[in-house]
Amino acid sequence: MSLEVGLKAVALRAGVSPATASNALSGARHVAEATRQRVFDVAEAMNYHPNLVARGLRRQETRTIALLVADIANPYYPAVARAVHDRVDAQGYVSFIGNTDGDPDAEVRVLQEMRSRSVDGVIMGTMALSPERIRSVLGPIIPLVLLTGEAIASPGHGARTLRADEVGTDDAIGIGEGVAYLQSKGIGEIGFISGPADSIPGGGRLECFRAAMATADIALDDKWVEHASGYTLEAGLDAAERLLSLPNRPKAIMCANDLIALGVLEAARDHDLHVPTDLAVIGFDDIPTSKLVNPRLTTIINPATLVGYACADALMRRLEHPDSPFGHVALPTHLVVRASA
Repeated sequence: MSLEVGLKAVALRAGVSPATASNALSGARHVAEATRQRVFDVAEAMNYHPNLVARGLRRQETRTIALLVADIANPYYPAVARAVHDRVDAQGYVSFIGNTDGDPDAEVRVLQEMRSRSVDGVIMGTMALSPERIRSVLGPIIPLVLLTGEAIASPGHGARTLRADEVGTDDAIGIGEGVAYLQSKGIGEIGFISGPADSIPGGGRLECFRAAMATADIALDDKWVEHASGYTLEAGLDAAERLLSLPNRPKAIMCANDLIALGVLEAARDHDLHVPTDLAVIGFDDIPTSKLVNPRLTTIINPATLVGYACADALMRRLEHPDSPFGHVALPTHLVVRASA
């Protein structure tokens, strides 16, 4: 007798009809949220995995792909989006972008909308919701690629628990190079501005920074670690004001992204500090603006175009081979030295 759990068994335990269970899992028709969640919970408890090949034969494809990001105004994401578009367009798919502002309620709402529209696949940057929560809201059927950081997703994590492919960057490489570079310049008083305390990317990069400082045997003063309210220039300016107003301020500040770093440059000007003589500044992402500001920003290259290509390729592979093993891609990051450090 087969040990594979079927849809009828899930429906029976959830107390619904097989048709309702199918609609709840696929998002094909509206199902009450409480019922949908009950079916999801039962399916997870019973380790139910739909036959994706058979489903593909029954389901009318929409030829649409959703890319969900925190802030499309952040210059990093348009490069990712363009790369995703180029890859999926060549395969006959239309891509569209959902903006969530990194808000958990907005992320849930957009994921539910994608499910109800029966998109063929979703690429989502992890920001507020955990990867487990993303999969729970989206349901077990729609192919999912998580755009993550190496610090928050160990290789194969998706294969074990999430039924999702993962594409990330090894942030520890670039951040380690940044700390080592500052140390080579005789700077040990290094601060860090992360994103919001409850955001996933900023927290991961902060942990990479702490590890790099420990590896370099540099004592970290916790007063020199700040959490910006967001990943914007304005949030970076506010956080830098707090650091630069300390009686004993850091001599270098590393940042969770370039927009925060641009805010630090502005705060340094407000405090009549010369960059890099009085204060060294290092960003993260290498957005186009980093080469245009004065001084030109020393930063960590986060390969947006390659990330977009890798996300699209992973999703196309999943759509073509739905039962293949789940994968994890980690692209390296590297320091690029310009004038701000």
